[in-house]
Amino acid sequence: MINFRSLFRFFSFEAINIRIVLITAAISYMLQLNAIISGEPLYMIAFVTLLPWIPLVLFEGVWKVKNYAAVAFLGVFTILQLGHFAEHLIQVIQIDFFNGTVACPPPVDNINNALRAVTMGLRDVAAQASFYSVERIIKPGADGFAALGMDGQPLRGVAACAVFGQLDIEIVHLVWELIGWTGTGVCLFFFRRNIFLWIAFAALCWHALEHLTITYFYYFDQAKLWEGFKQLWATYPLDGKTFVAEPVGKEAAMLNFYEAGGKFGLMARHGMFEQLTGVDFMPPRAHLHMGYNLVITVPTVIGFLLESRKIANRYLGAAFQGLSKEELTRLTNQTTYARFGDGDRVFSQGDRIDGAYVVSSGKVEIVMDREDGIEVSLATLDPGQLFGEMGYIDKGQDRRMAHAIARGRRVECIALDSQTIEEMVQNKDGRSGFDSVRKALEKLAKQRASENRTTLREA
Repeated sequence: MINFRSLFRFFSFEAINIRIVLITAAISYMLQLNAIISGEPLYMIAFVTLLPWIPLVLFEGVWKVKNYAAVAFLGVFTILQLGHFAEHLIQVIQIDFFNGTVACPPPVDNINNALRAVTMGLRDVAAQASFYSVERIIKPGADGFAALGMDGQPLRGVAACAVFGQLDIEIVHLVWELIGWTGTGVCLFFFRRNIFLWIAFAALCWHALEHLTITYFYYFDQAKLWEGFKQLWATYPLDGKTFVAEPVGKEAAMLNFYEAGGKFGLMARHGMFEQLTGVDFMPPRAHLHMGYNLVITVPTVIGFLLESRKIANRYLGAAFQGLSKEELTRLTNQTTYARFGDGDRVFSQGDRIDGAYVVSSGKVEIVMDREDGIEVSLATLDPGQLFGEMGYIDKGQDRRMAHAIARGRRVECIALDSQTIEEMVQNKDGRSGFDSVRKALEKLAKQRASENRTTLREA
């Protein structure tokens, strides 16, 4: 059964103050609004909207990997695969529902394209080329001129390049696939028995092979050996910074293999499989690669959801080694995080006992004030060590016996409230995991009490 509480916590900001999140959201909204008013293309609107979030997401991602280990690493690649699939899905929707034309990157309003538009009377002679990418394309027919719809009007739609279409070039796709392939391989090292990740990895191998083939033709097979035709465009402004590309025929040209058909790869329509076998029923490249990503993304998501049932903080696991994965997951959901600067007191000697802590970043020094006023350092605790639990073992103690002082520029502790600690110490639920933890805590308390007495005598 999926633990949705764990998932919600996992995908929320835990390491970053909520005020910073709200400020970032406000900045993102203002940048987005400015881009829309300025008439920027869709990819620029999306880019400036996401830009302020990038540092926060990177910081949170590093924090998640540090605290949740391999499950967080798998979560990062699950999000990346979902984003990649979303790009392909948007591209297919643009093609099928918005008369989209696959021309990625889209035609540019350069000097040649602008001059053709001037010759055709589509733009003012005095208008200068803007060198902007077009956002609207009139579909070309087989003759290279505008294709007509059922109403006899030219079919005009979007440049079907998804949101970040200007990045839709072969090397970017190849690098993306190799990152996904490498990351999934690393995840398999930790989750060898997850069959869904193996399915995703196999699909990634094939998809990477497709892009390796296409990229090879794109960069290394440049000889102009194939007779063909090059599509000609006329570009003109539609509104502000929005430009339209209109097909104005074709011109004979010598093409390299990529231009002549190599861009379709191994299995897409007009690809190598069709050329070698003579069949003509393969899907277009955009639809095929969306299918590839579907076969990659669905198993990756399922694989992550299966592993997410055991999302547990690794430092709690180090502090409470007697707990099962399920118990650690439950305990993780019952904790909060407290952050301190160098020299800050987590608690002070004499404070009422209100919980215990596990160090997750930096160090915490335990210091006691003796009756004669001398301050004695009892211990310095590293990440994964528990402190503040003594009062729950010794029922006659309701006040802190020492100070806990943060040591380090950024110290983070996992806080467990009194109810959670008492449940574990008293073993109210009668579970074997909590029983072993109770015994371990009693042993730890006796050991620390003995060490403290020795330290005080020597001081």
